[in-house]
Amino acid sequence: MNEPQNCNIQRLRCSVMQLRADDQYAELIKAHCDVVLQQQISRLQQQQLLHDNQMLHRALLQAGVVNTTTQTKLQQLTLLSQWDPLTHTLNRSIMLDRVQQAIRMAKRQHGVFALLFIDLNKFKPINDQYGHAAGDCVLQQVSARLQHAVRDSDAVSRHGGDEFLILLNNITQQNDAIEFALKLSVLLSAPYQLAHGAVLLSASIGIACYPADAGTVQALICHADAAMYLAKQQTALSI
Repeated sequence: MNEPQNCNIQRLRCSVMQLRADDQYAELIKAHCDVVLQQQISRLQQQQLLHDNQMLHRALLQAGVVNTTTQTKLQQLTLLSQWDPLTHTLNRSIMLDRVQQAIRMAKRQHGVFALLFIDLNKFKPINDQYGHAAGDCVLQQVSARLQHAVRDSDAVSRHGGDEFLILLNNITQQNDAIEFALKLSVLLSAPYQLAHGAVLLSASIGIACYPADAGTVQALICHADAAMYLAKQQTALSI
């Protein structure tokens, strides 16, 4: 093999070695680029995850606010559905349910309870003379006195207009209800303070006892209502 051929072979070998070196360098560059790309992808994923977490946190906070607001509104609606808005006593439907519960309890325990039907005497002239705002003020004072007079186990409701019901739970005998009604009459006859001065009212009270007078909610109310009208007639005759 002559000298030129040896030179050509040597140059060819050098070229091959250079190509191999270039290829290895290219692989290193590619590997480095892959690492950098993965780092960039990971960084972007972390940033996206952080952003998503922040959005989720804000959404949770907003949901908490909405939930609190909703719960408050539900509580307000529940209160409005159970209480008379003027007197803050139980409304009629809730009171009927309380009386029904009292009947079930009395049946199981062989107990006695009383239902008092209260009607204010000469209430209409207050509305006519001083206006409905004055009448509302009187009704609020009446309800305050009634609620102050009963026990925690009892219940007071506005039955309608100037009529109220009182549920006296766990009494031992009818005389207990009669004594309470007498005290209540005295309590309700005290002066009522209005903007222009004081006014005087009285109340007629009818009593129905379970199980002696009736065995259902409506029958108890009718009996107490009839007893109240009898008391009102007797009051009118005595004047």
